[in-house]
Amino acid sequence: MTFYCANCWAEVMATAQICPRCGDDILARQARADFVEKLISALRHPEPTTPIRAAWILGQRRERRAVPALIQLARESADPFIIEAAVAALARINDPCAEETLRWSATHPTLRVRRAASGPAAEQ
Repeated sequence: MTFYCANCWAEVMATAQICPRCGDDILARQARADFVEKLISALRHPEPTTPIRAAWILGQRRERRAVPALIQLARESADPFIIEAAVAALARINDPCAEETLRWSATHPTLRVRRAASGPAAEQ
């Protein structure tokens, strides 16, 4: 199993308490972060299925706190599957702050991203 620092996503030893790259206190971060904060942090994970799963869960929970991070993920990722997951979550959350990103996504060159921008009805 591979372990990562939730601050900088560097690989760390399973027993690490302090990240050797960024100096973050790994144990303290885990203790103080709630579930939604951990999911939002997972959106930056380097392994691609993790941000996809985190975006899906955030969308299902309609977590408005995740909207800025989901917008950033949709705009900055090069992976169409990750963009699709972020856009689908934004469409499901239905926050006015995401309207511009959803409009942008509706014209994305990738069909799956355009479909995700149509909202939860397009998922069926």
